[in-house]
Amino acid sequence: MRCEDLEVYLSGYLDKELPQQQRQKVQLHLDSCSTCNEILDQLRRAKTSTEQMVFEMPSGEEWADLQSHILGRASRRAGWLVLVVWGAMVSLYGGYWYASNSEVYLLEKLVVFGLISGIGLLFFSVLSERLRESRSDRYKGVHR
Repeated sequence: MRCEDLEVYLSGYLDKELPQQQRQKVQLHLDSCSTCNEILDQLRRAKTSTEQMVFEMPSGEEWADLQSHILGRASRRAGWLVLVVWGAMVSLYGGYWYASNSEVYLLEKLVVFGLISGIGLLFFSVLSERLRESRSDRYKGVHR
């Protein structure tokens, strides 16, 4: 058995989950290979250290803070989503009504369309820049 083939079985060997025939093949290789024995020792130390880890459960107050923080963020995002969808629907309906209104002159329609388009493009360019910069913001995790 080659070392590359053996690495797949080391964890199962350590946990005594391999069938007897496979376990014997691994043992024969380990008897003659110091490199694989070293890897097995590293796995054994990692298993021992993770078994000895103590995990502390958050207190009731910490759970409550976490839940309120998550719920606050979720409701804030849902609120923004509803607001943006509502704004888009109202804008589309208003644009359709304005464009189909025969009492408004064509020049006035073009001026309003240009103004709204410019503001919209400006808004989306600033929004995309902020989103791009927020990914690499060093101070994102800093709270006041």
